[in-house]
Amino acid sequence: MSEEKLLLLLKDNPEKGMQKMLELYGGAVATICRNFLHDFPESDIEETIADTFIHFWKIREKYERKEKYSLKSYLYAIARNAARDKRRKAKKADIYSLEEISLELPDGYDLEKEVQRREYEAVLHTCLEQMREPDKSVFLYRYFYGYKMQDIATKLSLTVKQVENILYRGKEKLRRDLMERGLCYE
Repeated sequence: MSEEKLLLLLKDNPEKGMQKMLELYGGAVATICRNFLHDFPESDIEETIADTFIHFWKIREKYERKEKYSLKSYLYAIARNAARDKRRKAKKADIYSLEEISLELPDGYDLEKEVQRREYEAVLHTCLEQMREPDKSVFLYRYFYGYKMQDIATKLSLTVKQVENILYRGKEKLRRDLMERGLCYE
């Protein structure tokens, strides 16, 4: 469906228009929010996804006047901004003294492992943010979405050997970054 048709549908039948918008762009919006909020609870991520579509709904008439951006790009920008806002607000809310924090952990919960897992995730996301294309896409398709080497090569118009080399270099960079932070050893 073209963006013009989608905008007309939003105007003529808002409920169907939003359903179609969710169908077309919901997956990508969710991925954007999850990448920005990778260390947040799932409920916060889902709330941010919903906030993205609610925000668009509130300003949909304004968008029609802005023709220099595609609808998809505009929506994705809203998602990035909503996720950044969520992260910013959380940082402000997370400033507590140790005396204010009371940890009631269930039996068998390993706080040290949880902290280490979050550190690994933070390093991984930093590493991904620094990658250039097509390296970033190759890494995401392989390790986040589980694509096979041949499928990645076909999707990105690369050879399987190029995909293998990109993955090797990406894993080596990630290993070096983890070693620099003392999170892994040779």
